[in-house]
Amino acid sequence: MMKKESTSSNNLQQVISFLLGASVASVLLFFILSANRGDRYIANSSWSSTSTKSAQEILSSSSDIIQATDHAKTPLPKKPKGDETKFSTKESERNETSYSPSKESEATDRSSPLKEPEKNETKSSPKEFERNETKLSTTNETKYSDNLEDLLRKAATKEKNIIMTSVNEAWAAPDSLLGLFLESFHSGEDTEHFLNNLIIITLDPKAFERCKAMHPFCYMLKGANFAGEKVYMTSDYFDLVWTKVKLQQRILQLGYNFLFTDVDIMWFRNPFERFASDADISTSCDFFFGDENSPWNFPNTGFLYVKSNPKNIELFKYWHESRDKFPPNHEQWVFNQIKFDVVNRMQLKIQFLSTTYNMGFCNSTKDFDKLYTMHANCCVGIGAKMHDLRMLLDDWNKYKTITKEERKKGPVSWRVPGICMH
Repeated sequence: MMKKESTSSNNLQQVISFLLGASVASVLLFFILSANRGDRYIANSSWSSTSTKSAQEILSSSSDIIQATDHAKTPLPKKPKGDETKFSTKESERNETSYSPSKESEATDRSSPLKEPEKNETKSSPKEFERNETKLSTTNETKYSDNLEDLLRKAATKEKNIIMTSVNEAWAAPDSLLGLFLESFHSGEDTEHFLNNLIIITLDPKAFERCKAMHPFCYMLKGANFAGEKVYMTSDYFDLVWTKVKLQQRILQLGYNFLFTDVDIMWFRNPFERFASDADISTSCDFFFGDENSPWNFPNTGFLYVKSNPKNIELFKYWHESRDKFPPNHEQWVFNQIKFDVVNRMQLKIQFLSTTYNMGFCNSTKDFDKLYTMHANCCVGIGAKMHDLRMLLDDWNKYKTITKEERKKGPVSWRVPGICMH
């Protein structure tokens, strides 16, 4: 009897163990299936966090690690062909800047623990890259060689006078200020020959290429890159105008007199006729109060004639040094602060040109019979300047068709300023 009861007890224990084992297996299977289904709900939920990882993501990252390990075992890239290493500086810049944030994110998602070499890095060995850099540097030095002295010799008159203006990509673009500026020389009275004495200072590579297509004397300012429109009173604008002052000082030191003219100044008659022979400097004015010798006038150094002599060279050094005394400001404002010192202590004679003849949108008599130059001052933005200067040139061309008898009947005026704010 005892033996039968023991046997029954053992059988019961085996049945219970079997049922418990099956139950545990069923629970595990249920959780596994639930996990896969839950991932779909989590992925579709707006409350899901990007830091939450599903089983599929874990498998995916594991796969990336395996791939990275296999990548480390793969041989190094083969040495590229010679022509693959000949990329230009511009091309390399495009490769660095052409990616978008989405592409950068995708690249990060695909990255493995081992950093893959960048495309340009795999195309040339260190020695080949050094040769490329040397070649590019030499090419740029040749292309933008400092030929200022050669240009000055070619452009100067027998009195060693040169005319200069400066442009960047925005001002030299097609249908922009440089085109109107050059057109005014062709339209003006006895002004076209001055183009033979004009040197255009370019402030970035694209402006230089554009200038060469339009004019024979173009100079690329070394180390400059002021490509975009420089809005008045911004830090880029300050850097631009002070760079101009340093170049003007260098021209004086080389023994040349210069007439600097902003590119938004239209030429209608010979301005040298208005310069006083005994003046060291002749400058246009935003506001003129009647006396050409008075420093109480408000000068505009966008139209500036300077003779090469020791006093003027010293003035330009002092002018540039004064930038730190009146920060942050442009060269014209600083010149206005030091003008009394220049006249009284340095004993320089400054002629402040009358706005009756050298006019600007700030202050003009609106009389074509007296107009020598017109400056689009008191006007902000290339679009506004282009609109009003274009209208002025059109009115000037109509004025030239009027007979002298008709002109004597009264002053012939024009429509500008139009949209310029002043």
